[in-house]
Amino acid sequence: LYTVSSASFVGQIYGLFGLTSIADGSGAGDYPQLSAESVITADPDVVFLADAQCCGVTAESVAARPGWGSMTAVRDGRIFPMDEDLSSRWGPRIADQVEAVAAVVQRIPA
Repeated sequence: LYTVSSASFVGQIYGLFGLTSIADGSGAGDYPQLSAESVITADPDVVFLADAQCCGVTAESVAARPGWGSMTAVRDGRIFPMDEDLSSRWGPRIADQVEAVAAVVQRIPA
């Protein structure tokens, strides 16, 4: 399971919306690989999926992972597939990624 820290380029985009990464403070760099156990322990409020298109990962398949049903993001239905081309191929489309994150954040109750 790969993610981004808030110090990474993509993590900074999430930071524009007040979001922070569960990888912050892990000491594993800007784009760390996390174990399933560490994700469960961190209990994220929101999960962004950047592997829905390539790998068929869905909110349902994430929720079905052992132990993940107890996480806040799963319980509250806050698992969001993102366009992996926007999430992973930075450049002129970065504005589109910012808009995509904004659209998700607007759906999250305050």
